[in-house]
Amino acid sequence: MAIDYSGQPLLKVENLKQHFKVSNTYTVKAVEGVSFEIYPGETYGLVGESGSGKSTIGRSVIRLYDPTSGSITFDGTDITKKLTRADKKKLRTEMQMIFQDPMSSLNPRKKVEDIIGEGLDIHHTYENRAQRDRLIKDILAKVGLAPEHASRYPHQFSGGQRQRVGIARALIMNPKLIIADECISALDVSIQAQVVNLMKDIQQETGAAYLFIAHDLSMVKYISDRIGVLHLGHLLETGTTEEIFSNPIHPYTKSLLSAIPEPNPIVEKNRVAESYDYKTSGIDYNQGFNHHVGGSHYVKCTDQEFAKWA
Repeated sequence: MAIDYSGQPLLKVENLKQHFKVSNTYTVKAVEGVSFEIYPGETYGLVGESGSGKSTIGRSVIRLYDPTSGSITFDGTDITKKLTRADKKKLRTEMQMIFQDPMSSLNPRKKVEDIIGEGLDIHHTYENRAQRDRLIKDILAKVGLAPEHASRYPHQFSGGQRQRVGIARALIMNPKLIIADECISALDVSIQAQVVNLMKDIQQETGAAYLFIAHDLSMVKYISDRIGVLHLGHLLETGTTEEIFSNPIHPYTKSLLSAIPEPNPIVEKNRVAESYDYKTSGIDYNQGFNHHVGGSHYVKCTDQEFAKWA
């Protein structure tokens, strides 16, 4: 599906900061001044090592966390401020999240039909019980599950099937944006491919946009239109998938890409992974600002660092 980058973005995040006060003397700065945009029908991949702030950004965007500062605009509505009842309804129906662990995010005491239909019940989006049951069975079929699965409990499913239930719970509200928070990292490789292909098929059918959070670069390359590279709460580099993989600028991005295993054993034998240590790199993320490389490619660094790398 062709993406129109000339129109208004569906999601616009500007200078987002998310700090957590641990004590009177110590504050964790999980996200520091992150900005990016997601357009209708687009998949924006957010990559980085564990602890870089990826999941925190996803939870801030969907307002599970109240942002420390910055602005988040979703479909023309500023959702950073205190939300009105209408804003909450818009946010809770048009933006959904698929969580990382399908077991802990599903209520073990509820049947699948009640887990999936909870959003319908809260927002009263059906006329009668028969319509509710039909919507649930239709969405189960869309994610590759049988209608009889509706009466089962989460522990009766495999990991891949539980993740499909999580996807169905998000899709039944017909959202414009889905935040997929490492939704395939706990699954076997073959099941990962099935789930990602399912998400791509659903996107083609519904036109939903994805914020795809992951640390598997190969999977991000496969599903994403644009990619943002995150480290220590800073968005270091962002651009199209082709730009990031063919012309990485930042040393951290280069180190991530060099760590991807090669399927060819001869090439893999000679592959050398580049090392990167922020403490010894001499780079100060707080001093950097965006440099436009070309197209939609941006790198956060100082003028001197950019001149040295580019």
